[in-house]
Amino acid sequence: MSKNDELTLNVGRHLRRYLVLALWVVAGTIYAHMVFQWIEISSKDREFARSMQHAIQLVGMENRPSKDLRALLLVRAEAFSIPIRGNEILINGKGETLEVSLRYEADITFPLLDKAIYRMMFNHQVRFRPPNT
Repeated sequence: MSKNDELTLNVGRHLRRYLVLALWVVAGTIYAHMVFQWIEISSKDREFARSMQHAIQLVGMENRPSKDLRALLLVRAEAFSIPIRGNEILINGKGETLEVSLRYEADITFPLLDKAIYRMMFNHQVRFRPPNT
């Protein structure tokens, strides 16, 4: 085997190693991006649930109409970038019997392609809690 052939083999091995390393870096970046989306969506949902409970307490204490509560929840969902439509919010009762059911879905997308690869589903059932006196 000539010296030129050995050099070509070594370059081929190094090139293959760098290609495998590059593929691992790309796969790791894609995975990290999707994990970040999952954490971000879950965190926003948790904050929205707290905000939802607060809104129900306010509306229940003031005996305001359900359309005000629906509007308030939609505004808060928009502030958290949560994809909720008005017909997904079910409101029962009034005042101290106020109950809200909400079900929505959020997608985790594949980076660069912006194609949904996983759908997270959230269910919330929140009731008015009378204040402790």
